[in-house]
Amino acid sequence: MNKAVLVGLLFLYPLAVYFGLQFSEPALIAALFIVVLLARYWLTKSSIVNFAHMKIITISGIAVLSFATFANSELALKFYPVVISSCFLAVFAYSLYNPPSFIEVIASKFETLDEHGKRYTRKVTKVWCGFFIINGLIATATIFHPEPVVWLTYNGLISYLLIGILMVVEFIIRKFQKAKNKSNEMAD
Repeated sequence: MNKAVLVGLLFLYPLAVYFGLQFSEPALIAALFIVVLLARYWLTKSSIVNFAHMKIITISGIAVLSFATFANSELALKFYPVVISSCFLAVFAYSLYNPPSFIEVIASKFETLDEHGKRYTRKVTKVWCGFFIINGLIATATIFHPEPVVWLTYNGLISYLLIGILMVVEFIIRKFQKAKNKSNEMAD
């Protein structure tokens, strides 16, 4: 399996859980996704987002899925998005206290950042931290909603749309910010 397929499978996790629970035990679904996480980890070791502290996301995902496997727990399966959002929050927040920030590391793979760029990436990292807090809280609330489709809709659609919107808005703001910094430099 290539990296794209494995990442795609992880994005389909909410669908797999929702429909899989109608035909299978939670333990089987969890075990399948442990294999997917391990394969993704081994195939993406050279990825631009493979930092030493990113291992916590894989380890935490495997931990909650292992619990779901051994306990045969539907609830643990549904907590996976919460755990992953919490891990991203931890990684992003940690990078603010142990620079460079997460976003700075990613951005510096594509361009050289000046001081304006570094300050900007710290702000963006803080915005992502806020997003992961809100996302984790909403994902947690959906677990306990009486209608399973609410969990599926938020974790399998809405949260991805919100991530996409945040990325697009940040991209647009970054372009304006760069243009503003460039015009300020020319004025000096």
